[in-house]
Amino acid sequence: MPDVTDHTQAIIRCTPAVILLAIIAAVASLAPFLLTSGCGPSTHVSVLGEEIALHGCGPYRHMPADIAIQGLAQDLVTLAVAVPLLLMALVAARRQSLVARLVLTGTVAYMMVQYILYMAMATYNELFLLWVAAVLISSQVLVRLMLLPLPYASSSQAARQYVGGFLIIAGTLIAALWLSVLVPPLLDGSLYPAALDGLTTMVVQGFDLALFIPPALFAGYWYLRGDSRGTVLAPVYAVFLSVQMLALMAKVIWMTVAGAGAGPALVLIPLLLAGALLAATLALRPYLRSSIPSAA
Repeated sequence: MPDVTDHTQAIIRCTPAVILLAIIAAVASLAPFLLTSGCGPSTHVSVLGEEIALHGCGPYRHMPADIAIQGLAQDLVTLAVAVPLLLMALVAARRQSLVARLVLTGTVAYMMVQYILYMAMATYNELFLLWVAAVLISSQVLVRLMLLPLPYASSSQAARQYVGGFLIIAGTLIAALWLSVLVPPLLDGSLYPAALDGLTTMVVQGFDLALFIPPALFAGYWYLRGDSRGTVLAPVYAVFLSVQMLALMAKVIWMTVAGAGAGPALVLIPLLLAGALLAATLALRPYLRSSIPSAA
């Protein structure tokens, strides 16, 4: 088992940073619903000469309306789900719960990924430094938590096959979806994907393909093989993916209500959400009754 002193002290050292992260995330996600001043929807001609409808209100006033809607949906999930989950997992992790520590790590990863995308994708606004602080804090906490030792917990073969297989399939499906958006314009000479939607580059697709999808593939592969790296990365990634897919589901619902087409995501996201929740449950189950033994 991990040394109780190392575990407890690491969680205690992370506590102020996690609390600060929760406060920053709560403020940053609540602000777009409170700061609604602005001239309202307007139009703008993009660098490609396309007329783009802008949101026109609050921090997302200069964002394309479709993308601003997605930001509001993600903010709602962050405020209502991710922030409470972060704090509840912290409390339980301080009581030596291994499941809580893994949930805490996955939720911190969600915060880091969310605000990396916000920094790169959203137009500059009054929340920018909050996003920078969120990425700074979450990245440091994530590294510390991932480096903590974790005992090997044996899963059933069926659970191992499902969790490992799901992470590989999910990563492959998302990569294939993004490549189906990026590659055809390169082949037909048009270059610019329709999904560019007024932005100057494909931010989400680039970060996913380069940084966020590969860990899913590695986690799945290692978990299938019973590699100790998979026992840490797979449950953490499954928790992260569960929260992220919940946010994407909120985006799909909000876009559909607003009359914007969600495309293949309308089917893919609910399936990935259900699959991620089951994968997280199965990957965390071996640690459900495990805890760091109390120090003598």
